[in-house]
Amino acid sequence: MTKKIIDIHPITQRILSSSVEKDVEHILDLYNFYTHFPIEKDHQGEIILQNGIALSKENAADCMLDYKRTCCFIRGIYKAIIECQKKFPTTRLNILYAGCGPFAPLLLPLLSFFEPEQINATLIDINKSSIKSIKNIISTLGYDAYISNSMVANAIHYQYPKTKALHMIITETMFHALTKEPQVAITQNLAPQLTEGGVLIPEEIHVSFGYSFFAKEPFLNQHNEIYYINNITHQNIKRESMEPLFSVTKNTQRNDIDPYYFESRWYPVPENYEETPDICIYTHIKVFDIYQLQYEDSLITNPYCLFSLYNIAHQSNFKIKYSIHKIPDWEISVSCNNTFLKSKL
Repeated sequence: MTKKIIDIHPITQRILSSSVEKDVEHILDLYNFYTHFPIEKDHQGEIILQNGIALSKENAADCMLDYKRTCCFIRGIYKAIIECQKKFPTTRLNILYAGCGPFAPLLLPLLSFFEPEQINATLIDINKSSIKSIKNIISTLGYDAYISNSMVANAIHYQYPKTKALHMIITETMFHALTKEPQVAITQNLAPQLTEGGVLIPEEIHVSFGYSFFAKEPFLNQHNEIYYINNITHQNIKRESMEPLFSVTKNTQRNDIDPYYFESRWYPVPENYEETPDICIYTHIKVFDIYQLQYEDSLITNPYCLFSLYNIAHQSNFKIKYSIHKIPDWEISVSCNNTFLKSKL
């Protein structure tokens, strides 16, 4: 007997229209919806790329349970599509979803809110079993008319057909503090392919640093598919000298010469840091317009401890570097009496 598939439209409608207090419930409904589909066995696991790690199919699917992230992206993308329709009237919107995973959870739930004549989506993922799974789901739901292509491809190098205007790119391939996964490299490759006025999702990833007591920092954690904030009592934690480092937007450019995506200026080591002994990286994500993820809202915006000031207490200055060469990661350089040292995290 064929297992009945729950209609995805009312689940998505509740995500779009209800209060954030219900986000956990709605995302569990969405996740349970996808469990009705047989999942192709994953023989690849994590895939090491030139500029990061592509998650296994199972881990990519589990990202959906990061409920604030999923709700924020779905709401932001829905509004972005509406705004693109105003910007490109009477045009069938070409949307590229890079790193769609086995479920394409940030776009597929929204398709039923539009007509096939309005949306022309291309789904790409480097994992073969993910593409096989999403093709099966699309076919079962009868969404083939919305999808021009579902294909195995490396988003770091993928080239959208030059004969078509690319109106929107969706790519959420990131870990906290932009480590491990290839979000930046994918953005560098795909964003320049947008047509003029096109939209990149997320619109902006803003990275800053400050001094804090990392052990007291609130952060999102997961246990048995339940997400909760640790150190909730420390939400008024002291953070000093918060300073922007860089932002990733559709204007982000590729640099094929310098392996460092970003290198900061030199900062003096603070004299008094007992209350804030750690150099921390903070990530803020603007999905689209008002739909944004703050620190500790999501696994991908959790604070990240870069280094302890106690380890460089006798140095005079430090510099922060972020590299996307091989596996994206952070590095700190310190100087003392014109002697330079490097510490790889």
